[in-house]
Amino acid sequence: IHQALYPWLYNFRFQSIADLVKSSHGRGIVICVGNSYFKLVRSTIDTFRNVLHTDLPIEIFYIGDEDLSEDNRKILKEYKDVYIEDITTYFDNEKVNIGGWAVKPFAILASRFEEVILIDADVIYLHEPALLFDDPGYKQTGTLFFQDRTISPGPHPGSKWLKSWMIDPLPETRNLRFWKEETIHEMESSTVVIHKIRNILGLLTVCKLNEKVMRNDVVYKYVYGDKETFWMGFDMAREHYHVNPIPCSYIGNREKDDEGKKFCGHIGHSLSNGKFMFWNGHLIKDKNKSSFNDERSLIHFDSYYIDDNIGEWNSDLTCLKMDKKPVKLIPLSEDESNTLNTILSREKKYHFIISNN
Repeated sequence: IHQALYPWLYNFRFQSIADLVKSSHGRGIVICVGNSYFKLVRSTIDTFRNVLHTDLPIEIFYIGDEDLSEDNRKILKEYKDVYIEDITTYFDNEKVNIGGWAVKPFAILASRFEEVILIDADVIYLHEPALLFDDPGYKQTGTLFFQDRTISPGPHPGSKWLKSWMIDPLPETRNLRFWKEETIHEMESSTVVIHKIRNILGLLTVCKLNEKVMRNDVVYKYVYGDKETFWMGFDMAREHYHVNPIPCSYIGNREKDDEGKKFCGHIGHSLSNGKFMFWNGHLIKDKNKSSFNDERSLIHFDSYYIDDNIGEWNSDLTCLKMDKKPVKLIPLSEDESNTLNTILSREKKYHFIISNN
């Protein structure tokens, strides 16, 4: 039955699920990246190795030779314990057609690691990422998922679709804001922590939801990309999962313009131990700009806000308005500020991202 469900896995790199399981050992970080985010991932790896000094090995996945150039692969390999892999050599890509967001669960499945921290190429950490493995929820379930912002409450196409076929959800699913129709987005997948071997059936189901036909014809019509497929897949496989109970944070700095006072930055996450761990969006104010010309493109964050469903966002969800509703800002700790300053200093010195004019 497994071969019928996951035909792209068999008789390619792996002969069976058991073969895949035997190939997985230890802990590590997995990142999916192409040429467009190469500068960001190089900076991210530099932070891991030269600022945070994590010794977790790092595995980079790309989608075919045109996705990440040979020159860029060579540069990344210069860092200690960095492995570069073409995801299309692991599975029958004619059947699964891996691309875009969908590559992420397949990268976890293909990785050489048993315990995986999957991160986006544009994520910045302020603490040792291995601390995620110490989370009590991760220890209990072998998973650690993070919440997205609470926005657009009320029934929506995604919740209606989900409830049309998920008739007996797990207790943790019933407790999700998405299920209770309190938000249109539940999960933020810039970091996903999974013990692959403990949760192999859940992970395989997530991959199933991200096959080309399934994602294009069904799933992505109702949810935004890969992120909701993680908890949905685990529920379908009847494998329990853990969502970090701390709501998502918004790290940034105060600004003022014609619209008034506001707090602008990027989405991030803290743990129950009080540490602000990471954010998505990197060191750039707007990562979507095609070029970063000078140091004015860099962020200067000093505090963060934990989503309380009270703050009012501007139209493009990049800033919190501060004139009408109170916003409780938490300053970065001295250690966190020092770490961020070190990361920024290395960027200004080595120009991983911004142009060296």
